[in-house]
Amino acid sequence: MKAGAIKIPVFQRDFVWKPQQMLELFDSILKGYPIGSLLLWSPNAEFKTREYIGPYHVKKTSRDLKYVLDGFQRLSTLFGCLVNPDDYAENEKLIGAKEFNIFYNLSDREFTYIKNNHEKRYYYMPLHRIVDTFEFLDFVKELESNILDKSESTRLIENAKEISKTFYDYEIPFVEIRGGDIKSAVEIFSRINSTGTEISQDFMLSALSYNPDTNFLFSEAITEFLNKLSIYNFENLKRDTVLNCISTSRNKVHFDVKVEDLLKHDLEYLTFTSFEHIEMAVHFLHKHLKVWDVRLLPYPTQLIFIADFFRINKNPSFKNVENLKKWFWITSYSNYFTIYSLSQQRAAYKRFLNFAQGKHEDGILKIVENFESAKFPEKINFTGVRTKTLQLFMINHAYDEMDMDVGERLREVFVASQKERTPGNIILRASSDYEMHSSEKNLHNFVELEDTTTLERFFITPELVYLYRANKIDEFIRLRESIIQSSERKFVRELGINYSGYETLDLY
Repeated sequence: MKAGAIKIPVFQRDFVWKPQQMLELFDSILKGYPIGSLLLWSPNAEFKTREYIGPYHVKKTSRDLKYVLDGFQRLSTLFGCLVNPDDYAENEKLIGAKEFNIFYNLSDREFTYIKNNHEKRYYYMPLHRIVDTFEFLDFVKELESNILDKSESTRLIENAKEISKTFYDYEIPFVEIRGGDIKSAVEIFSRINSTGTEISQDFMLSALSYNPDTNFLFSEAITEFLNKLSIYNFENLKRDTVLNCISTSRNKVHFDVKVEDLLKHDLEYLTFTSFEHIEMAVHFLHKHLKVWDVRLLPYPTQLIFIADFFRINKNPSFKNVENLKKWFWITSYSNYFTIYSLSQQRAAYKRFLNFAQGKHEDGILKIVENFESAKFPEKINFTGVRTKTLQLFMINHAYDEMDMDVGERLREVFVASQKERTPGNIILRASSDYEMHSSEKNLHNFVELEDTTTLERFFITPELVYLYRANKIDEFIRLRESIIQSSERKFVRELGINYSGYETLDLY
């Protein structure tokens, strides 16, 4: 690392370890515990790297560079503590790097910090003197001259030899990736890494694209943009989905775009213009389809395509919007992005581009004579396309084209137990409803106070009101589920999709 052969790419986050974590690292080495493997990468491209590792400025002097993908915190701690500070001039050191000033207490055989020089004792050994042979020998001589008690001198020297041998014998496993592009490196990282840490392509692209003149850092731009999307409850949109939107803006479906190829264009301009189109797409989803939370989005690919639609149509007509809404419902109910192969998805993207340009009626590529929906879900959650689509249908049935607030959030009202997540047991409400009528948080008040028309928008008919008042809750839930299923069946068939698994529930 000192020679510049191992570098820290700028996409790595800042050094964040606390002093206690650094002490625990050295304690693990002392006890012979494993501290995890390192992941190094020798790519074909050259990355911009951090000037400092730990508290020291490191020059690039090696041609055979390896970049740290996993292990940055550990390597920074080891390097910052084990390197001799005298090897660096004052202008090559970070100001206020006291957290790297760790000593080994030879008497108590433990690692420690020294708050000030008054606390320093002759048996406090700086860590760099453990691994530097000449420094180690000098330190041993100092011990012998400072200690009159021969037995105490022998004990401390033996402890010094023991810690030195421990450090010299300790081995850290590492995996090195040779060559490959960003996508392959991310995939390898995710498969090898055992700590659950994730790395996304945009962080790695940042290392290639960093502009010191404008301080443009791709990863930070995405982070700030996702924070901006919080007003739509889309702040948890996956970073790779944002990157895929940017890639697709080049009139080519994202999985055919090599991430590094984005650098052939003005990435900064491409990024911020794409952000505009993505936000327009998110606004459309939130306003016109009631996708009030990113968890309700059936397919990330839908957002990628819709963002591209608004790249081509910055001011779409009413008819454009209505056609786009229909495209969304068809792709959601038909398992559109699940049943197609990659080549068919390429063809689907081209068809969608023609649709966005007004050259195709609906933008749908049909590889089968009739699309068919998946079966009606038994439970409502956020893990499957079918259950997300059902929830969106229920929300849109309840609120239709009502002008909702940008920051609208989804609220669930349970008829019976909250453990039962069946469609008939859950009433999906808008958070603004509670703000206007706080009393309706109580289901009883909602059923008793709202008019018949409003209740029917939530699939609560006069017959259901009767069952509720009679405390026949199980029958209420079963009948309501049948009503939801019947209403959805009609909607799906109007889209030209076969409705799978429809059956009338036996209520009595």
